[in-house]
Amino acid sequence: MEINSKVNFDWQGNQFEGIIEKEYENSFLINVTNPNFEITDKYLGRIVISKKTCYPLVSAQ
Repeated sequence: MEINSKVNFDWQGNQFEGIIEKEYENSFLINVTNPNFEITDKYLGRIVISKKTCYPLVSAQ
């Protein structure tokens, strides 16, 4: 996956969508497009997530 790719990811038992802003060795910095209150309040809509829990967003066409 590359920067600006849209991804789905699991965090604390919930699924979210986001856009990859930066790639690290084992994780991504993701700008969450559908954040819950906790992500918005604590992380300002951006969160670092393990690459293992991210997968490409599949769009229905």
